[in-house]
Amino acid sequence: MQYGVKFHMVILVITKEGFKELESIIDTGKYPVWVSDGVLSDKDLKSAWERNIELTNFTHAINPNDNEAIDELLSIIADYHPAERVWLECVP
Repeated sequence: MQYGVKFHMVILVITKEGFKELESIIDTGKYPVWVSDGVLSDKDLKSAWERNIELTNFTHAINPNDNEAIDELLSIIADYHPAERVWLECVP
């Protein structure tokens, strides 16, 4: 580990259930969060942004079983958060 370098993870949430499971961690505001469209209502999105949670809402819904689409999202996230770990909601 390099001293002075801040490492953290990015959270990718695909379902409302996944968001609920991680809500207490997300609410800390320590981690950038990316969510599939439809996971949060407009009201919930606005509330998160007002609490300074770094939250990005994709413009389309993501099927949790579409590995190709998930790989594409991970690539997009990597562009914004290079070399950071991504917590990915999935059901094996």
